[in-house]
Amino acid sequence: MRLIPVKQALSMMENAATTKSEYRKITLLTAKKDRSLSLEHDENDVVLIEQGYRGENTTFAAAADSKTTRECKRAVKQAFKREFPRSHKVYVSAMK
Repeated sequence: MRLIPVKQALSMMENAATTKSEYRKITLLTAKKDRSLSLEHDENDVVLIEQGYRGENTTFAAAADSKTTRECKRAVKQAFKREFPRSHKVYVSAMK
């Protein structure tokens, strides 16, 4: 795991929300590692996992459709702001 700035982590998560992403799983953690946000790619869908303020999983269809991609990116942004409201740096773990 490495420590990166929040803006870089947000752009990394938004890019991972697309179907052309090189990563299969990306996990972001706070400094205390008590809250996390993960994005996993399966063959048929993309799963957004929040652990912290909300403990919920959101599934999106893995289609090249621009509407689905926009919905996924929007959900990632909202979850990111909810889980890391005052963070300046986050830990990132990425699997290809």
